[in-house]
Amino acid sequence: MARLRGFTLIELLVVIAIIAILAAILFPVFAQAREKARTTQCLSNSRQIGTAIQMYAQDYDEAIVPWYVGGGDYPTQPIWERFWIGRLWPYIRTEVNRPPAGQLYVEGGRPRGMYACPSWSADRYLKAVLEPDCYPNDYNSFYRPAIEGLVELFSHYASVFQMDLDTYGPDHCSALERGRCGGTNQDPCYYFPGSFISRTRPERNRTNYLANIRRPAETILTGDGISALSNVGGLVVWTSIGCESRYIHQDGSNFTFLDGHAKFIPRNSERYLMVTRCGNRDVVVMKYYTYTAE
Repeated sequence: MARLRGFTLIELLVVIAIIAILAAILFPVFAQAREKARTTQCLSNSRQIGTAIQMYAQDYDEAIVPWYVGGGDYPTQPIWERFWIGRLWPYIRTEVNRPPAGQLYVEGGRPRGMYACPSWSADRYLKAVLEPDCYPNDYNSFYRPAIEGLVELFSHYASVFQMDLDTYGPDHCSALERGRCGGTNQDPCYYFPGSFISRTRPERNRTNYLANIRRPAETILTGDGISALSNVGGLVVWTSIGCESRYIHQDGSNFTFLDGHAKFIPRNSERYLMVTRCGNRDVVVMKYYTYTAE
């Protein structure tokens, strides 16, 4: 008479342990593959934004799209139309998701279409801010309250902005002379290529042009970050790009350059440095953010 024999408890536990070990090995691989796909999708969005930047420049005498238009084109113009995303909307035509009036971002949803990065999260963003080579001193005074007070989040991408001529001067050498940077590895100089238009304060207007950019293929204009309206003791419009996006795609982020191409930059993009000359002195500048360096 045949006798049926089942698994012993030890055998069953061994099988379960093997499955658990295999799962522990494979799940991180699956997660990395999924994140790689999201990074590629985000990079595709960035490339299309780059094409829109080039089309805008062709239509506006090679002007670089402004990060924000203060005062708006007309009194009732929505905030999102005043951002760089609104200026590029005729070339991208992606839907801009706005929450119902009076609701916070957390109740109103995420950006959509080309302006949505599938990997973006507030936790990753704030984690990067806390890094010693980012802005840990401003974490509690601005960044965390700004994230917690989001009213409308228009894009998971951000734009660099104009520099204040009165404060920084016309280039990074002037900024060095005025004490706005140290020109060292610890305190590099930078000079953003962005534009700004004010309808209410024309003296603040600064329109930069592609012809002014010496290295358009090495100068960042947009990339992973945030463009939003937030309540930080009052409503503020803000765009944030740079070291804050370090952990958006594991350990790096996507950026769009002024010649229209986009690429993934590992680690903190602000810490890729180059050396240039100011008079008789070697000065360290942020490579991807400085357009005035030789």
